[in-house]
Amino acid sequence: MKKIVKKLSAIALCTVFASMQVSASIMTGDTGLGVGNGGAVINSAQGGYLGTDLGKDSATLNFNGNSHVNWDSLNVNKGESLNFNAVDGANGLTVVNTVNSGMTKVYGSISSNQGVSKLIISNPNGMLFDGAKFTTAGDLQLTTQALAVNYLNGNLDIQGINQAATNGIVIKDGDGVKSEFNIGGEFNIVAPSVELIGGYIGATKGLNLITKDGQNFLICPNTSNDYTHTAVRLKAVEIDGDVYVLSGEDIVTIIEGGKIAGDLNIDSKGNVGINYNNNGKVFEVTGNVTSNADGQANLIRKAKVGGDLKMSNTGGYVEIGTVNVAGNVDLKTTTGSNDNQKHFIHVVGYNDIDGNLNVDSIHNIHIGGYDDNLKDLLPGHLNVGGDINAVAHDGSVAVTVDTTANKVALTSDTLNIVTDGKALITANEYEFAAKQYIGGLEDKNYLINTVMEKYTPIGRYIVGDKGYVNIAGGNVTKFEQDNTSYAFLKSNDNMNIDNINAGKVYLTSDKDIVIKDNAVADTIKVGGETRNLTVKLPNRDYTLKYTNIRDSQVITIDGNTEITYDMANGENGWNKGTQTAMNTYLVVPGSPVVPPVEPDSDPEDPTKDEAEKILKNLNRDEVSSAIDAQQVMTPVAFAADLDEEIETGVRKNVDGSVTVVRPFTPTK
Repeated sequence: MKKIVKKLSAIALCTVFASMQVSASIMTGDTGLGVGNGGAVINSAQGGYLGTDLGKDSATLNFNGNSHVNWDSLNVNKGESLNFNAVDGANGLTVVNTVNSGMTKVYGSISSNQGVSKLIISNPNGMLFDGAKFTTAGDLQLTTQALAVNYLNGNLDIQGINQAATNGIVIKDGDGVKSEFNIGGEFNIVAPSVELIGGYIGATKGLNLITKDGQNFLICPNTSNDYTHTAVRLKAVEIDGDVYVLSGEDIVTIIEGGKIAGDLNIDSKGNVGINYNNNGKVFEVTGNVTSNADGQANLIRKAKVGGDLKMSNTGGYVEIGTVNVAGNVDLKTTTGSNDNQKHFIHVVGYNDIDGNLNVDSIHNIHIGGYDDNLKDLLPGHLNVGGDINAVAHDGSVAVTVDTTANKVALTSDTLNIVTDGKALITANEYEFAAKQYIGGLEDKNYLINTVMEKYTPIGRYIVGDKGYVNIAGGNVTKFEQDNTSYAFLKSNDNMNIDNINAGKVYLTSDKDIVIKDNAVADTIKVGGETRNLTVKLPNRDYTLKYTNIRDSQVITIDGNTEITYDMANGENGWNKGTQTAMNTYLVVPGSPVVPPVEPDSDPEDPTKDEAEKILKNLNRDEVSSAIDAQQVMTPVAFAADLDEEIETGVRKNVDGSVTVVRPFTPTK
């Protein structure tokens, strides 16, 4: 046991307070230490013994200048307290504590007052805070970096020693007592590994967890660090303040939920798993989440984010799974390291995003659900309040769950846009662009194993049962693919489609389809379920096929052929339609309500009875009979009779009217 009895001068500040074994020392009474010129005063204000007697002892170290305290070992037991105080009006002080041997174990409390702006504790042997209380008015730094401290002209010169740290830093709850850190400034933890297990951390200026390549002298060399080493582990944490994680080629994990009242920023050269192992518990961040990685995985699961979510990975894949985000979501993969890995993006589970979703993947994009072995598709949904813009540069885009947004734009630069044939995409506006196939694949094994895992182009060859990309209806403002490939698109409601530049396109709708002016394709085939088809002129550079509802025959019209439709009586009354080839057209039928017809037959003219019925049913008026020369619709109602004996280009209609038929000149 030693007593500290000698006075410190200004020069003595550079002197290490040697061999302060607190847990085996007695500090009693006033030590009689004066205040040196710019020096430090150490007092045992309350006296006592910091040892095995719990709940009794404390030690207070008083300073009036920047100071370095060297401990042989430093431990604070349960019920004990260690206080670092600036006195005599001193402020802005830096107090450095270095520990020579043994892990520092704190079960009691440590504090510093307002005058200490930065408190640093360094122990290369590691630190454990188990049910501990730590309160500072200024910054706190815990590090396993070995430090060399020199004093010159009132300033501390702190240098890192190139010595490997053997242990990390752990903050945890113990014996039913929650660890609590209330840090008035910035809280830095620098170690080869950092574990925060439960507990509460309040850091006014943020919490920085640095495991490699830290700031200035704050470097923790550890040659064993690699992609299998867990650098940062946060379990069920509660943190008030921003959190910044800087990690080397190892693992950053957050598990079992928890809450960060602030922003979370992760910058890692390894793998990142945010709440990947959660046991159903939600991880909440009230601010923004940014996670940049260069490992095999960068993922976040079952999380609530109050701001924006941004994730990128240069070494592998990015995954978000069952997240609720109040802002925008930006996901990106690029080829940086791990060139043998596929750098793809998963948006899986039940995801709700209030803002926009931007996905930029060097390889595949999957919007859906799957098991971890990629053997089966699982349910889920994606609801986006803004727009979805997803681009797979060297891969496919797959959608296997219902997806909703204001606008959905899906692009595959080299391969396919595929669905499971069941997922419904709901938006006001759609864009689809792929080099190869656009459509559904109802064989999920083929979809997962061949298309998504083996990056197989489908092109002209469709293996298994083909299906449709299902949309709820709206405007398709872009539809592009290779001119030799197939595309299948189905709408549950009215669909307007424009800017077609594709191969063989199959369209169908439960209601109406309008194909607008800018359409270039090999073939556009419209399914028989479609109620009305409108083809806008003048450009029609494709072969059009549609099903006539009168006789269920497929009508084929070449791109340079005049469009001529037979009029047919459709379901529930009349179907409207016009025939258009430049300015050539038929009269549009009138009211869709068919009035009762009185029987009236003429035995001398059997066709007169039928003609009069048709005439009464037309009920033409100025509005319903108007002609739109820029439209062609099918199916339409009853064919008019052409007076074949008159070659003057006049069409005689069954109601007695005539329509001028102008010569048709094909346009290209």
